[in-house]
Amino acid sequence: MKKEYIYTVIIAAIFSFCYSCTPEDEVISTDPGFNLEFSVDTVYFDTLFTSKEDENIDMTSITKRFMVYNRTNNAVNISEISLSDPNSIYGLLINGFATEKVENTFLRGGDSMLILAEANIPYQDQSEILEYNAEVNFFTNGNRQNVTLNAFSEDPFYISGGPIVFGDVVWTKGRPYVIIDSLYIEQTSSLTAEAGTRIIFDNDAKLLVSGSLQLLGTTEDSVRLESIRLDNQYENAPGQWGGIIYDSLSHDNKIFGTFLRNATFGLYIYHPDNDTDVDLHIENSTIQNISQVGVSVINADVKVVNTIISHTISYAYAHASGGNCEFLYNTVVNSNTGFFRERPSVAFESEKEDIQLTFINNIIWGSLSNEFLISEGVVEKSITNNILKTENQDISTEDNLLNQDPYFRYPYSYNFQLADDSPARGFGVAIEGITTDQIGNNRTTPPDVGALQWQEEVEEML
Repeated sequence: MKKEYIYTVIIAAIFSFCYSCTPEDEVISTDPGFNLEFSVDTVYFDTLFTSKEDENIDMTSITKRFMVYNRTNNAVNISEISLSDPNSIYGLLINGFATEKVENTFLRGGDSMLILAEANIPYQDQSEILEYNAEVNFFTNGNRQNVTLNAFSEDPFYISGGPIVFGDVVWTKGRPYVIIDSLYIEQTSSLTAEAGTRIIFDNDAKLLVSGSLQLLGTTEDSVRLESIRLDNQYENAPGQWGGIIYDSLSHDNKIFGTFLRNATFGLYIYHPDNDTDVDLHIENSTIQNISQVGVSVINADVKVVNTIISHTISYAYAHASGGNCEFLYNTVVNSNTGFFRERPSVAFESEKEDIQLTFINNIIWGSLSNEFLISEGVVEKSITNNILKTENQDISTEDNLLNQDPYFRYPYSYNFQLADDSPARGFGVAIEGITTDQIGNNRTTPPDVGALQWQEEVEEML
C-alpha cells in the first residue's frame, strides 16, 4: 500500500509540475463569461456595382479586413467562426484559407488574428439600390458574438465589348453607365448625356468621338465622369481611365455642367479646319486629378467658360498649332498635385498657323514660378483682367495682376472659392452673355475673376 501511495503522489506531482510549466497564455480558458474584442462592429463596403457573369464582368469588391483580439492572459478555443448565411454575397479568408466556416481556432492570450472579407453581388437588372447584411459569428465557451458585414448594390447599364454608337443616343439620369471597353461615337452619330447622368469608366477605357458628344449638365445637376474604383483610397487618384478623345471628324461638342476626374487625359481634341466654328465648348465644368493634360487642343476652335481645372501632373490647358481660343472666367490651379511637375499650367504655342487668343477674367496659379506661357505663333486679341503667375514680362501689368496670390478659401480640399481678402474680387470686366458663375451665382458689377464669384462663407451648424 505504501508503494502504491508513493507512486500516486509521484505521478500527481509530475502532472502538477507539467501543468505549472505551461505558459499562462497557452492555458485555455473555459470561462463562460469570456468575450473576444473586435477592431470594428461593422465592416462597410459602401455601394458596389454588381457582377454580370454572362458578360464576364466581375465586380468583386476590394478586400476589407478586421481584427479579432484576445485581451485576456489565457488562451481560448474559438469553437466556430462562420457566416450567418453561407449562401450570402460575402466570402471570408480565415487563417489564410478562403472558407465559409472554420472550427476550433486556438488564440493565445494577448494575441490577435486577421480576418479578410469581400463581397460579390450578382446582377439583378434593378433600378433600386439594395442593401445586403450578413454576420460573421464567433462561438467561444458557449457564447456567440458577431461582426456585421454591410454593403449596398447598384445595377448599372454595362457598355462592354468595344461598342459603337450609331444614330442619336440619349443617356438619362438614374442608373450609371459603366464603360468596360472604349466606346466609339461614329461620324454621323451623337451621344447626349442629360443632367444628372453618371458615366463610369473601367481601367484605361476611353470615349472616342468622331461624331458629336454633348454632356448637358446644369449648375444644379452635373454630368459626372469618373473611374470605376469608388473606394476612398482611389477617390482622388489620377490616371485610372483614358479620357475623352475627339478626332478631326467630330463636331458640335459640348461639355456643360460636367465633373470629370481621375483620367489620363481629360479632353483631347485634334480638329484642323478652315472655319471658326467652335469645335469644343466647355462651360460650368470641373476637370481634376489628371495624370497628363487636362485639356489638350491641337488646331481646334475651343471656348472655355466658368471652368475649374486643377491637379494635373502635366499641363492643365495646352493649345498648339492654330485655331481659336476663348478663355473666359476660368480658374486653373496646380499647387498640390503630389507629383513632380515641370510644365506650366497653361501654355499656347504654334509653329504653323496662328492661335487667335482671347483671355479674360481668369486665374492661373500654381507652385511653379511660371504657370502661364505664351510662345510664338499666338495672336493676342485680348489678355486682360487676369491674375497670372508668370515670368513673362511682356504681359501688361496695367490690365492684369501678375504673381499676386488669389487667396482661395480652402485650395487643398479642392475649394477654390475666393477668400474675403482675395485680389480677384471686383477685378474683372463684364462680358456680354455671361451673367452667372460656375454654380449659378450672379456676377457683380464689376465681376470677380475666376470661375467662382465671391460668396460670404456660411458656417455649418453643429
